[in-house]
Amino acid sequence: AWPFALFPAWKAMIWATVPNVVFSLCFMINTQINHLVGHCAHAFDSNFFKHQIITAQNFGRDSAFCFYFSGGLNYQIEHHLFPTVNHCHLPALSPGVKKICKKYGVPYNSVSGYRQAIEEHFAHTAAMSVKPE
Repeated sequence: AWPFALFPAWKAMIWATVPNVVFSLCFMINTQINHLVGHCAHAFDSNFFKHQIITAQNFGRDSAFCFYFSGGLNYQIEHHLFPTVNHCHLPALSPGVKKICKKYGVPYNSVSGYRQAIEEHFAHTAAMSVKPE
């Protein structure tokens, strides 16, 4: 409500809507590219922990840009396994989770960065638009 107390109505509308639109867009990008890709979107397992792993995808694990821009959501697998752990600790958990996944034959989905994650998301979206035969 503060913009409406300080600015004319047209300017207040901009201050009230643009930040929300930008934040929402960033949030949607960072969450959709972690889940809505071909190998994650329709995966299922009755084991809670395995389900968290196979229905998520990490991206840009070695990229400070990906980590900061996504607010740590680029470590989506670890985020779902340890939802109460602060995002700054997720990179330290990642190698252990990956090692356990390899030991038990659970796919640890990870791509190089935003570009590959977005490409996979749009490929899945395009595949979803094709009518099943």
